[in-house]
Amino acid sequence: ARNTMGEWLKRSQACFAHSPIVFLAVGLRLGGTWNIEELRQGGGMAGTELQEVVDEEDEVLGGGGADRRPARKANKWDWDRIFAYKTFKVVRIRDYKLGLLYWAVVTCVVMYIIIIAFHIDGKHAERDPGLGMVIVRFKGKAFAGGKVYDEADLRFPVIEPSGAFIMTQRVVMKDQTIGECVDMDSPRNCPCREGERCEGGQCTSRGWCPSLGDLNAASPPPGTQVERMEGLENTVLQIQSGIVFPSIGNYFYVTGRSKGASNPYSNITLGNLLKMATPKPIKVEDVIATGALVGVSFIWKCDMNVDCEPSVVIQRLDGGKGFVEKRAWHHRKNGQEVRDAIHMFGLRILVDSSGIGQRTSLVLIVIQIGSGLALLRLASVAADFLMLQLYSPDRKKAYYQCKVIETRDYSDLQDRINLVQDQANQEGVPAAGGLSMAGRNAAGTHVPLGLGPGGRGGLASAVLRGRSALASSSVGRSAGAA
Repeated sequence: ARNTMGEWLKRSQACFAHSPIVFLAVGLRLGGTWNIEELRQGGGMAGTELQEVVDEEDEVLGGGGADRRPARKANKWDWDRIFAYKTFKVVRIRDYKLGLLYWAVVTCVVMYIIIIAFHIDGKHAERDPGLGMVIVRFKGKAFAGGKVYDEADLRFPVIEPSGAFIMTQRVVMKDQTIGECVDMDSPRNCPCREGERCEGGQCTSRGWCPSLGDLNAASPPPGTQVERMEGLENTVLQIQSGIVFPSIGNYFYVTGRSKGASNPYSNITLGNLLKMATPKPIKVEDVIATGALVGVSFIWKCDMNVDCEPSVVIQRLDGGKGFVEKRAWHHRKNGQEVRDAIHMFGLRILVDSSGIGQRTSLVLIVIQIGSGLALLRLASVAADFLMLQLYSPDRKKAYYQCKVIETRDYSDLQDRINLVQDQANQEGVPAAGGLSMAGRNAAGTHVPLGLGPGGRGGLASAVLRGRSALASSSVGRSAGAA
């Protein structure tokens, strides 16, 4: 009997090593999952109690069933399995080229998030374009031809919230009448249309004569009055500006209202204002005869959590062409309608207030940090591409084996189970547990496994006890016969 059990144990171990699919089928029949590698090593079942299963023939003989231990009741809720933590396994490649590439990409991503995304673009804060408001006042006097001109004479219109026009020179053609003359605003060269005359190479047309226009305003015809203003550099401009950001706050920012700040433009002379122009300062005497278009921009960039003051940009906008306004005054003289044509050259000052307000947002900060963490993946992608694609074949193969673990092919497992079922059907033995839909969830000693006569499943100790009892009874019968 001892020799018989030793031989059977050797065969069983060989079966464990070369035919794990049979025991996998048994595991499916019992409703549990076994580790095949542990079965091969012989110690994987330690500490685990499984229900013992016997074949029909052994159940009739009753071998080994008397001293079999009852199965432990399984726990319904395995909290360690339900709340199991999964983490990645890291492979440390000792290659300085890969390390330099990886950390270079990581550094670039971190610098992008800190410098560009946060500092320059301000993507960590909510932004709102503001609604700017300005008020411009003008006061002072100028002199021309013994006359005095105050703000009522120099500024037109008198009230203009977003800027001011200040006259520097006035050209007046008095008592114009309707007749035939060359239009100095838009002259036409000869040949002329029917009914028109050619004078000095240009065609005459019906209009107010003598004509005063852009072509001859600098050298007007005889009888024209030219008044050149003097003392304009000492006139005063009062500029007030403010802005509000309605989407992210209801506070109205005003220039010079912050603690320790002042508004240098609230009472500034015209000469000083033009000297602050960029890129080239403007002198009043240089624009007296032609005028100029000057822009004054208050640009705000405010953080809603602190006080804010604007930056101011002053620059000439006309490109040296000057600026002129034309007006006319109609009246009758000697029963005939006449008019006075007035060309006013001057400084057209446009003032605007605009900007962007921002308020720090925790949501946007989290989004930017998340995008940065996602971009860090590029470092691993770049290093993996160098390691697995650009290195020599031998190094690529070695690094591939370090990085990739290939599993066995379990895709034909179901086909093997079907083969076991077909073999059982051909032998006339009921199919193994888990192979039929009716008994898929059955378990216990009464379940046939279809392992053939003498087949047995369960703990190794139980199997040995059953075989030992069977061998003892056989030896006893043989002795009695002798």
